[in-house]
Amino acid sequence: MMFVAIFFFVVCIFQQGNGALYQCNASAACGCSNPSTLLTRIVGGENAVTNSWSWAISLRHDGSHFCGGSILSSSFIITAAHCIDGITNLVGYSILAGSIYLNSLLSASSQIRSISAIYKHPYYNDRRMTNDVALLLLSAPLNMTNHNLKPICLPSGTVAQPPDNIDMVAVGWGTTSSGSNTVSQDLLQVTLQSIPSASSSCQPYIYDSQKQFCAGVPAGGKDTCQGDSGGPLMAFVNNLWQVDGLTSYGYGCAYPNVAGVYTRVSNYINWIQTTMSIKAITVVTTSTTTRPTPTTTTTRRPTTITTTTTTRRPTTITATTTTGRPTTTTGRPTTTTGRPTTTTGRPTTTASATIRSTATTKAGRNSLPNRVVEFLVQTLFNGKR
Repeated sequence: MMFVAIFFFVVCIFQQGNGALYQCNASAACGCSNPSTLLTRIVGGENAVTNSWSWAISLRHDGSHFCGGSILSSSFIITAAHCIDGITNLVGYSILAGSIYLNSLLSASSQIRSISAIYKHPYYNDRRMTNDVALLLLSAPLNMTNHNLKPICLPSGTVAQPPDNIDMVAVGWGTTSSGSNTVSQDLLQVTLQSIPSASSSCQPYIYDSQKQFCAGVPAGGKDTCQGDSGGPLMAFVNNLWQVDGLTSYGYGCAYPNVAGVYTRVSNYINWIQTTMSIKAITVVTTSTTTRPTPTTTTTRRPTTITTTTTTRRPTTITATTTTGRPTTTTGRPTTTTGRPTTTTGRPTTTASATIRSTATTKAGRNSLPNRVVEFLVQTLFNGKR
């Protein structure tokens, strides 16, 4: 018994020393699967535990992963608009849910659904990457009685979320280093911090702080990257996980003092709920976000689409349209607006950011605003930020 007690004590110390175990409300309608062990390393991340993020999905084309997303209900997925921008034919597009593995054969609980309609935000701007949010309507509802599936909570739309300087968690199957062409076969997780928009690591790269926010680690080494686009950046609020951000774009991956940029979901709650035409999505009603408190516990229809609250309807693509589809790859974009193609550090002749999907994108998609380009050019020539 003494040996068992000592062993248990050592295990608890080991777990706390390497990360934190967060206990969520398992009876809630959203935002809680199994308690999740959060350690350190997507870029600088680590493998997710089975069933820990039961709302995370892989967006695929002909079976190949190119973006992430999150389950809002049995029939709707939230993702980034740039992931589906330009798609005019939904043949071959699907989502994989219920598995931490991209190879669905590795998980008996995985579910695959084709996509019957896309609802892109009507004011999505592919130059400034603002309003980078979209909803996907599935061809058939997911089986939500499966314990491997649960929706993510939405934040309250009454106050901007997240606040600055809190710990957040991103998950995805993206590449694990800047310049890599290979996505992860296992779901990865990484802990980041929300960063004030006026900070030097955010301000040069963000366009509209009402619609976007920054997250990262000042010292670098932790980040989202290509293939993580559309996936959730989550905050732990009232013992539930809510999707405060959608992975959008960044300059390189995991550079020091260069934050990634995320869609601020709280700015789009009315649009999301109106587009889904359903009010049954559980919304976290608190206006205060708190840091997760570590514990030592060792557990872990659609209805008719209506006009949105904006002055334009959401851009909608249905499965019956037929004008071809964009070519996708398993690597990062190869256009001139993609991430720098060098792998030895920052480029010396370009000043561009890229989206974090692995799909081939059209030219000019991710050019930064002129003020950002001027800032980066000045930085490169002056040798300082």
